[in-house]
Amino acid sequence: MPLLGSAKFEFPPVSFDVNRSAGRNSLIVWALLVTFFTVVAASACSRNDTPRGGMPAVMLSKAPHVAPEHGSTLSREHSVAIDVPETELETRFRSVADHCMADSAHHCTILQSDLSTGQYPSGLIKLRIDPTAVEDLVTFAAGLGKVEHRSTTAEDLADAIQDTQSRLEMLGNYRKELLALQAKAATNVDAAIKIASELSTVQSNLERAAGEAAYQTKRVTTDIVTISFAVAEQRAFWRPVREAFRDFSGNLSNGVSQAITAVAYIVPWLFVVVPGLYLVRFLWRRRGR
Repeated sequence: MPLLGSAKFEFPPVSFDVNRSAGRNSLIVWALLVTFFTVVAASACSRNDTPRGGMPAVMLSKAPHVAPEHGSTLSREHSVAIDVPETELETRFRSVADHCMADSAHHCTILQSDLSTGQYPSGLIKLRIDPTAVEDLVTFAAGLGKVEHRSTTAEDLADAIQDTQSRLEMLGNYRKELLALQAKAATNVDAAIKIASELSTVQSNLERAAGEAAYQTKRVTTDIVTISFAVAEQRAFWRPVREAFRDFSGNLSNGVSQAITAVAYIVPWLFVVVPGLYLVRFLWRRRGR
């Protein structure tokens, strides 16, 4: 019997020290636990019979989740590299950012924004937008310069979504059973405290799983677009000259320091090379005689 892919369900057993008058509550507790683990095993066995893109609906209070409307389980990321004139880099970078902020109809959101106008000018905008608006955005950005590169990657989240949905469903069922048990064990203080502690743990796991489900839904219902601006072919003519003058004093000091370092390395060798030259000259003259 196959286990659920990456979903792990670890619920600490609920133990109850119930006196004779609370024997009925103890039997109810064990019956609920047996029922819960039976549901876990049945869900694991039936996973292979679930369609690849199928996602069972989950009705949970305080943990709602909406499945992707278009039914796709692919998370797409697009990358576009554009070469722009150096003098227009900042202006065209701002125009893309303004275009995204003004496109509220397609839920355009800027995730990252970097602009450098130093020695190596460049810009990068990373944003999230509805899939239907990706081409319009890329077309707008391409009109600001020359497109050097474009790529698209996709990741299938079908397994992750299904695992999260299964975990939400089983956590919800377990929570309902604990609530029902809490109502019946109200007269037993010790049992009520243990059930309340278990409910707190289950509720925390529910909220965490609901957050994962919401993030997965956002990934499959919106695309990420990364637009990078570079200055390669359209670099300003006089910029290298200005940079050379700007770095002149620094380069001069580096050259002087390297010359001093070279002299420091050469001086010790003079005590070896000079006597050696005199020795060679002496032997040469003696041989000539």
